[in-house]
Amino acid sequence: MKASSGDQGSPPCFLRFPRPVRVVSGAEAELKCVVLGEPPPVVVWEKGGQQLAASERLSFPADGAEHGLLLTAALPTDAGVYVCRARNAAGEAYAAAAVTVLEPPASDPELQPAERPLPSPGSGEGAPVFLTGPRSQWVLRGAEVVLTCRAGGLPEPTLYWEKDGMALDEVWDSSHFALQPGRAEDGPGASLALRILAARLPDSGVYVCHARNAHGHAQAGALLQVHQPPESPPADPDEAPAPVVEPLKCAPKTFWVNEGKHAKFRCYVMGKPEPEIEWHWEGRPLLPDRRRLMYRDRDGGFVLKVLYCQAKDRGLYVCAARNSAGQTLSAVQLHVKEPRLRFTRPLQDVEGREHGIAVLECKVPNSRIPTAWFREDQRLLPCRKYEQIEEGTVRRLIIHRLKADDDGIYLCEMRGRVRTVANVTVKGPILKRLPRKLDVLEGENAVLLVETLEAGVEGRWSRDGEELPVICQSSSGHMHALVLPGVTREDAGEVTFSLGNSRTTTLLRVKCVKHSPPGPPILAEMFKGHKNTVLLTWKPPEPAPETPFIYRLERQEVGSEDWIQCFSIEKAGAVEVPGDCVPSEGDYRFRICTVSGHGRSPHVVFHGSAHLVPTARLVAGLEDVQVYDGEDAVFSLDLSTIIQGTWFLNGEELKSNEPEGQVEPGALRYRIEQKGLQHRLILHAVKHQDSGALVGFSCPGVQDSAALTIQESPVHILSPQDKVSLTFTTSERVVLTCELSRVDFPATWYKDGQKVEESELLVVKMDGRKHRLILPEAKVQDSGEFECRTEGVSAFFGVTVQDPPVHIVDPREHVFVHAITSECVMLACEVDREDAPVRWYKDGQEVEESDFVVLENEGPHRRLVLPATQPSDGGEFQCVAGDECAYFTVTITDVSSWIVYPSGKVYVAAVRLERVVLTCELCRPWAEVRWTKDGEEVVESPALLLQKEDTVRRLVLPAVQLEDSGEYLCEIDDESASFTVTVTEPPVRIIYPRDEVTLIAVTLECVVLMCELSREDAPVRWYKDGLEVEESEALVLERDGPRCRLVLPAAQPEDGGEFVCDAGDDSAFFTVTVTEPPVQFLALETTPSPLCVAPGEPVVLSCELSRAGAPVVWSHNGRPVQEGEGLELHAEGPRRVLCIQAAGPAHAGLYTCQSGAAPGAPSLSFTVQVAEPLLVKLVSDLTPLTVHEGDDATFRCEVSPPDADVTWLRNGAVVTPGPQRQSCCSYGGCRMCGQRKARTCVSKWRQAEWVQRGPCAGCEVGSPCPTTLACPWPRMGTSTASSSMVSYWPTRAPTAARATTIAPWPGSA
Repeated sequence: MKASSGDQGSPPCFLRFPRPVRVVSGAEAELKCVVLGEPPPVVVWEKGGQQLAASERLSFPADGAEHGLLLTAALPTDAGVYVCRARNAAGEAYAAAAVTVLEPPASDPELQPAERPLPSPGSGEGAPVFLTGPRSQWVLRGAEVVLTCRAGGLPEPTLYWEKDGMALDEVWDSSHFALQPGRAEDGPGASLALRILAARLPDSGVYVCHARNAHGHAQAGALLQVHQPPESPPADPDEAPAPVVEPLKCAPKTFWVNEGKHAKFRCYVMGKPEPEIEWHWEGRPLLPDRRRLMYRDRDGGFVLKVLYCQAKDRGLYVCAARNSAGQTLSAVQLHVKEPRLRFTRPLQDVEGREHGIAVLECKVPNSRIPTAWFREDQRLLPCRKYEQIEEGTVRRLIIHRLKADDDGIYLCEMRGRVRTVANVTVKGPILKRLPRKLDVLEGENAVLLVETLEAGVEGRWSRDGEELPVICQSSSGHMHALVLPGVTREDAGEVTFSLGNSRTTTLLRVKCVKHSPPGPPILAEMFKGHKNTVLLTWKPPEPAPETPFIYRLERQEVGSEDWIQCFSIEKAGAVEVPGDCVPSEGDYRFRICTVSGHGRSPHVVFHGSAHLVPTARLVAGLEDVQVYDGEDAVFSLDLSTIIQGTWFLNGEELKSNEPEGQVEPGALRYRIEQKGLQHRLILHAVKHQDSGALVGFSCPGVQDSAALTIQESPVHILSPQDKVSLTFTTSERVVLTCELSRVDFPATWYKDGQKVEESELLVVKMDGRKHRLILPEAKVQDSGEFECRTEGVSAFFGVTVQDPPVHIVDPREHVFVHAITSECVMLACEVDREDAPVRWYKDGQEVEESDFVVLENEGPHRRLVLPATQPSDGGEFQCVAGDECAYFTVTITDVSSWIVYPSGKVYVAAVRLERVVLTCELCRPWAEVRWTKDGEEVVESPALLLQKEDTVRRLVLPAVQLEDSGEYLCEIDDESASFTVTVTEPPVRIIYPRDEVTLIAVTLECVVLMCELSREDAPVRWYKDGLEVEESEALVLERDGPRCRLVLPAAQPEDGGEFVCDAGDDSAFFTVTVTEPPVQFLALETTPSPLCVAPGEPVVLSCELSRAGAPVVWSHNGRPVQEGEGLELHAEGPRRVLCIQAAGPAHAGLYTCQSGAAPGAPSLSFTVQVAEPLLVKLVSDLTPLTVHEGDDATFRCEVSPPDADVTWLRNGAVVTPGPQRQSCCSYGGCRMCGQRKARTCVSKWRQAEWVQRGPCAGCEVGSPCPTTLACPWPRMGTSTASSSMVSYWPTRAPTAARATTIAPWPGSA
């Protein structure tokens, strides 16, 4: 059959593993497993590594995905481990289970077959088997308890009892209990009854009966719970009840726990007889419930654990212990620390009926706070089962389709692990469910308890879908117990208690106990005895292991790295190792270790080595071989050790140094092989003349021979040897091949007993030994039994041609349908082929069409229609198409009530503007309801919305008002759900800030404290350091709707402190700190440029600070400046000035103004340069001049520097300008420094024009746009006068005048 192309699918996966089976010899044993895969896997069964084949006693029944192994008339040789192996194109998987076959007891030869009693279960030779086990009991204190068990086995087992893993004499005095062995007439097997004379509270626990004999051990357990009898009321009604516990004589211990955390109290009490323990809270006895767990730990301590502590759990907890000798107390005071941020409205406990819904609701302080829902420690995510709704500050969890396991503790948690806790109680047939998980150490006892509503009902215990043995189950009244003594890893799994349609499940986890391995043997020595043996001695480990152990001896050939196990020894002492124990001759070393169920010890190596030589013995000798002409003849034998040997043929030695040889050219060919202990001689294609040949084998200690016989070769079928079953799909090519022993020998093909005829649809071919029948395109009608027949022998082929597998397209998941009486229900299934047949089943029985069940086919769609359903029509439906199934669960409800939720009156408290949702759930989605308020039908509007979603009907008030208070009814027929809505003004809450605010400001900075309220009209009060503030110029109070502000326009250090905005129900806290700002220099865009002055000029250095009163320190070239000697220091508000009256060379350098004397304080630097005085000299002299009388006489000379002052002399007298005497010099100024270069420019007959020149000598090179304004006349002194001697005396202008005189620009003054 060809493999399908495309996706390889999914590998095999076991849904149910085979379980170990124990049967008596002659009985029937069956193993079952369920395995799935795509494509469907091929399943085979194996034992001892060999695949099993069907026989008279062994069959392999299969039903879809379920595969089995059925063994009839089991024999002891059938015992062992059976492996179920599943393979397909995507992978392989396997599972194993053991089958144990017990021998029946020896029969009495004197009894006739009809008179012999049938063997009772467990009475066969082997390990003990319990016939009846102890039953769990619930009794009152003082009652007599009898626990009985009976076990069978051969030899008869020994029985003994334990309580909580301890022997009875270690727990009680001999006067408290009695053991009563059973009598022979009571029944087969051994029995032992435990009688507790007067039960006490400490007698509660798990009792295990052990049965042990030479073949093994078995145990069965039961639970005993002893309860305090109900207290009778006092005879005198006026008499006060006696105190439960005595008053404490000392102060109790104190224990703090955060809200939402667990609190665990433990007390350890000793006494004889064993004391009774009671827990009390605030003087009242405590009983265990969902949040209060009471148990005894592995160390014997008594533990009370309070889960998810709330404020109501605070109080005094007392552990009271008493026995006949007295009483003692231990107490602790529990304090619960509440968080600062709390739920506005915590969760409340709710109840719900099984298959109904439960609604949990709480409120958080702020709508933006995220929350999470938990069921105990399991996070719940939104889904169809757990609907989670957030409406403003309301958080709501709706649990749909309640079941028994939904009963428990639920939590809503917001940030900071702040929690609110509530109990959800699910009312149904099961009152007390199983824990969600149970962790048990390997070897301990596991006890599971369930309480039911009705007494005397019978439930079903199962693990991973398989029913548990009845011997570990007990029931009494309302209580049902499952006791698993001495659990192992195989006991782990999902344990379920089912009662009708109700069930509760727990995950049983078995944790391994870590044990220390045994110690190694000691004093290991080696003694070389007589030839070819060695003696090894040792002593047991110290200390001796507590569990049974053996010694494992290993050997190693010198030069090799591998250690190989020789054998195991149970008792210490000495062992002699002969040469026969080694595979080949050589030097060997030995080591030994101790092995127990807890592991293996380190190895101890024997000192030295020994030379051992194996002695060969014949294990399986040669046998005569009879073959047909032309076949190969194989002779083989097995030796006890690995050794070389020699083969002989008719007395002639055969060479073994070549893989294949020949006796002589053209004669018989042969091949010699040796694999470990086996030696083989293969004679190829023997002929008739070789008949009677004698084959021999020889090696040291062994000689053997056998004869060869050749028979005539009749025609026989080489393949297939057995009937072949083949499966094909339509249109696939089918080839059936039969191989004969002779070439070109004729054969005939038959189908279902009729000879086939060749055609285009069926072709017969012969190719040498092979005969083929070919179906090019198989059809369903080609299915049948084909036979290839020749001379009395036949090969059979079972051919099955079927349509391609059918796949279900929709639905892919389990479908649940809920309907009411007389409603039409339609189950639809879509397949991938229109002509694919399907079958419908209900509760495992195939459905037949009738007036009440209609089956429809429409293309690929298949439907099952129930026109008018009744409660009896409900059940599990399956649509089977090929190997696939679609599952439907139909539940028909006889409608006695339309409204599923709420079952009682609902009270809703809300605040104004809050969103209010009233929810009513119906049993059917198409039902119509009518909403009324205070008796009048409501009208939908933007302020009142009516919503419909599946079976849920909602009335929504998006922003509820005070006038919306009243009674709302959701009515349908004669039923109604009532909601009482009460709307109140919301309490004033501070929306912002939620946490304390800390502000740090500097002096004169504006500080604003803002608080946002939940209501605009809510009054607030501001406080500073506990005193109410008053508004002033330095403190302003503002109000803008819900926002309130306190403003400090120019904060001062004394304004710092603790501010509180009090809104009545809530407060906001602010911490304000005002500090002085650091002193800074103002208006500094760039560093001041160097100041260049002439000697004698005044210098003024100034700067401005950010604070008027800040001190400064002036320094000159790093040394402090002292006022005086031409230096003055001034302070004008924030301005600081340094004045130099007349600059000199000593005043040049770097001046620094620093704010304060602290290192690193802000500073400002100035650079002052004082120029050296220039020498005045004549560049050109006066020249003699002769003019006519009446003409002008002009005298010229040039001086350096050009702005030097000159004096004109005539005949030694100073010439003063007049009408007849004019003088002219240059006139200019510098735009950078603003200094005058000359003072006058006068001309009688010409007007001077100003032109641009280069920068003045005193300004920096590269300064922007430097200019000099100068007279256009030559730069020289001139004078006009009558004929006379004129002298010119240039002098330097006073430096002080140049430094302090600022002249206006020409044309601006």
